[in-house]
Amino acid sequence: MERSITQAETDDAEPAADSDAVGPRGWDRRRLLWGLGLVLLALAVYYFSLPNRTNPYLHFVLQAQSWLNGQTSIPTPGYQDVMPILDSNGHPTERGIIPFPPLPAAVLLPFVAVWHLATNEQLLATIFGAIDVGIAYWMLGFLPVRQEIRRLTALFMGLGTVMWYTSVIGTTWFWAHIVAVGCLLMSVGLALSVDRKAAEPRPIGEAVAAVRRFGWPGGWPSVAVLCALGALGELLFVLAGAGTATAALAGVGVLLAVLTAVFAVAVAGRPGVMAPFLVAVAIVAVIPAILTAGAESPTLIAALDALLAVAIVGLWWFGRKRGGQLDRALGSLWLALSTPESVQVAAGILFGLAVTARLTILFGFPFLILVGGGGTWLRRAMLAGAGAVVPLLTLLVITYATSGHLFNPAYDYLYHVELGYTVFNYQPAWSITDVRYIPQNIGIMLFGTPRIMPDFSSVFPGNGGDPLCVATSARGLFDKSCPLAIPEATGTSILLTSPAYLMGLLAWRPARHLTMDRATAGATIAVLAIATVNLMHFSQGWVQFGYRFSNDFAPFALVLVALGASRIGRLWPLAVLVGLSIVANFWGTMWGTILGW
Repeated sequence: MERSITQAETDDAEPAADSDAVGPRGWDRRRLLWGLGLVLLALAVYYFSLPNRTNPYLHFVLQAQSWLNGQTSIPTPGYQDVMPILDSNGHPTERGIIPFPPLPAAVLLPFVAVWHLATNEQLLATIFGAIDVGIAYWMLGFLPVRQEIRRLTALFMGLGTVMWYTSVIGTTWFWAHIVAVGCLLMSVGLALSVDRKAAEPRPIGEAVAAVRRFGWPGGWPSVAVLCALGALGELLFVLAGAGTATAALAGVGVLLAVLTAVFAVAVAGRPGVMAPFLVAVAIVAVIPAILTAGAESPTLIAALDALLAVAIVGLWWFGRKRGGQLDRALGSLWLALSTPESVQVAAGILFGLAVTARLTILFGFPFLILVGGGGTWLRRAMLAGAGAVVPLLTLLVITYATSGHLFNPAYDYLYHVELGYTVFNYQPAWSITDVRYIPQNIGIMLFGTPRIMPDFSSVFPGNGGDPLCVATSARGLFDKSCPLAIPEATGTSILLTSPAYLMGLLAWRPARHLTMDRATAGATIAVLAIATVNLMHFSQGWVQFGYRFSNDFAPFALVLVALGASRIGRLWPLAVLVGLSIVANFWGTMWGTILGW
């Protein structure tokens, strides 16, 4: 018999005789141990898949080091995806601009501050990729699904998707995915944590009626602040078009960020929603600023260390003398951070941070309109949008400081460079993102296959490259000289590499009874929107196993997989498909390391 999501088994229904589970504390401890176990398993698998790691591409390491040196451009490294800066005569200089958003480089700042250009980005990718698996397990805990489904789905993300290959390779393009996925998983998890009814199917008529009900949150104060935001936003673009100094543009950006926080307060009706903004500024802005300034002035670092020591001693003394007041202050801060409105703002901030690692994630925002704290779809959208605006404003200012434009011109430059790769079906008459690219790219995403019984080995499509099976005709599973099959460097179908994604289709089973839940609808819209925009991009990645762009929508797809598995009421289909996914990704990852990709 089919079990609905609201009937799904929980830990409370498991046998009380379990020695590890004695009351609520036992349950929490066991879940924590499962999460840590999944992280350690992923870490071990990722590490031993490629024990000897190097840094073949240093885009983000070079960017972080340049920031520490007080520069925005990087020294030209001599490999792809760098737009050279021209001198007054139009000749390339020895410095360039990378086209990638800045968050992956910002995450490297603490490590580059210590190890400089010797920072091992690949090793960090292994560690952060494993942590992403733990975050996925945490996020799935806010869905009303059985614990076995939660564990299998988290395991699927770690070893049954291209996250395995991504975390093992860990170079520039893959590191960006790892950073983005971590932020996006936390965003989705926070939204689900304050909206436990989001996964409960309701009559579709109720959903339509809820959308039709319209009430402007915050009244006239929020309208006034929104109009001020619009005017300042227009001023930002006007100043950028006029070539204004970066400091002046940054000042407008700061004012916009402050007004955005005020807008969130007006919408929520709670001044406590300012707390997530302050925490985000402290972590994302203050710490990198200290690291950057400290690289230029050791005296400043010493002064900050002394100030921090004084603050710690002061808190210790205050805690001893007035412990009750300190506890109340911390309790008030926690209360401000944990209201549904504050959590929705925090989900928006993390979503915006994910966008500053992978731009196309922006099109997954409809999920936060349908899921999260706020009560109505418009209030959820406004609170999450206010949170997301702050990182996105930072992205614009950093891009302007680096390139003199609000939108990075390196993308267009590199597109025209790669048009020279005539082996690919790139069209000079089309734009870098063009709907006409969808038919050929969807062939890679859904129907791309490995090379079966290949006669030649090459990263380019076709039968070029080195001849295979010259000395022998006996083919082996992992025989580089005469393989049974090798991955196609342009990509492989996600249906072949991660068949457990098919479970996501079953999340729509309640539609048979004209019922639907907001989590399924939001996750589906996000997956389709992100995938469509990615498919419009001229390139789908290269020298890769699987389809790495699927990382951009993986957190939303995991929600669908878990809900779909729960709604059929049987565990074995998910277990079988996850097993097949792990086998496929083991094969592809091993071949990626064998081929030196």
